Amino acid sequence: MSLSALPLPPGPKTPSAWQLWRYSHSPLTFLEECARRYGDPFTIRQAGYGSFVMLASPEAVKDVFRGDPPALHSGETNEFLASSVGANSVLVLDDEPHARQRRVLLPPLKGERMRSFFDAMQTTTLEVVRAWPAGKQLGMIEPMQEITLRVMLQVVLGVTSPAQLAEIAAKVRRVLELGRGRYGLILVKILPVDLLQRTRWLPFFRRLRELDVALFALIEDFRQKPAAERGENVLADLLDARHENGQALSDQEIRDALVTLIFAGHDTTSVALAWVLEQAVPREEVVQRLTDELQRVTGGGPPRADQLSQLVYLDATIRESLRVRTILPFVVRLTKTPFTAGGRDYPAGIVLCPCSHLAHRLDSLYPEPEKFRPERFLERKYAAHEWFPFGGGNRMCLGTAFALYEMKVVLSALFATRRLTRPPGQRSFPVRRGIALAPDDGAIMAIHGYNPRDQV
Repeated sequence: MSLSALPLPPGPKTPSAWQLWRYSHSPLTFLEECARRYGDPFTIRQAGYGSFVMLASPEAVKDVFRGDPPALHSGETNEFLASSVGANSVLVLDDEPHARQRRVLLPPLKGERMRSFFDAMQTTTLEVVRAWPAGKQLGMIEPMQEITLRVMLQVVLGVTSPAQLAEIAAKVRRVLELGRGRYGLILVKILPVDLLQRTRWLPFFRRLRELDVALFALIEDFRQKPAAERGENVLADLLDARHENGQALSDQEIRDALVTLIFAGHDTTSVALAWVLEQAVPREEVVQRLTDELQRVTGGGPPRADQLSQLVYLDATIRESLRVRTILPFVVRLTKTPFTAGGRDYPAGIVLCPCSHLAHRLDSLYPEPEKFRPERFLERKYAAHEWFPFGGGNRMCLGTAFALYEMKVVLSALFATRRLTRPPGQRSFPVRRGIALAPDDGAIMAIHGYNPRDQV
């Protein structure tokens, strides 16, 4: 049998349009139903996107994450994102152009450069949470978005002026609020996006152009400044970057990189923060351990930067929430040549999908996977193909270290400052917001008084 004729794993026989609708409407239910019926791996077919093979076994996931980048493309499969993040975005590039963008964008998002933003992260968090009215109920999504967006604009654009920060943040919010629909994956395949991008009347693209005007003006302003006056931020790094031939990046290349980091860097992190609160706050034993850890490490107040690494139970709580509450159910790799994963051969032209939602529920990896138990991350270290909420391999999310660090800063400040409870009977269910899955109720919490040790 030729490799091009290799049979794919079993899967639903319903029309591909119906499968796309099912996945768009109830993604986790659809994936779980298929896994129960067809086993691992299984194939789903989505109109306009092709055949997707879901992989949950650690061996298959490891093979994909270790695959040769020219053999497995992710950018091609993400092409539908180009209308917002641009054709030069790291999300839609493959091979050397993708690697080049990662080399430029990664340094500010890890190590000492990342840790230099501790004060901005903590100060922003405290400003937001101290303004919460005691005795009221509040959804956590919006305040978490406010925190992560303000931080990301400082990191990416170097914006510190309150007025300029508020202006650009408002433009970003106006774009993203129109991109969080439940059926976006369907709309981008049935609408003539290339034509609509040039229209003046469609709100999403009109608002995107308004944001672009502000970003291009900021890029020009930075170009006029001496390098020493640009500060430490991603925009300054992009202006200093050069292609192999020595040519500077164009304004459009810089804009695409900035938009990618701003959009992806704050929206998913804010959702992840809301999910941590949704999981941790109703569990008294978890909150007590978090409180005891803060008391032991900081005396009960918000931590200093050098104390953050000692908050190991908080780190485990974040990781367990990312396991239990799926934000992006799977990652994608388009096979450019025949490829073997988990001992099975696949032809070129299909999409292999390491599926974190299913892998994170394997009893062999996570005993009693339905239980929320942060201790499991203190008891063992999971490999990159066993716990991968940020993807893996050469396509692992650029902001993985940054997101985990920011979540620890935000949550440690929050738990040291305010007491939250879950309203009686309140439950959250995952619902699609663009490509991410967020709590349908915004993760509503009841706000109580201040921690008497809250002082910085």
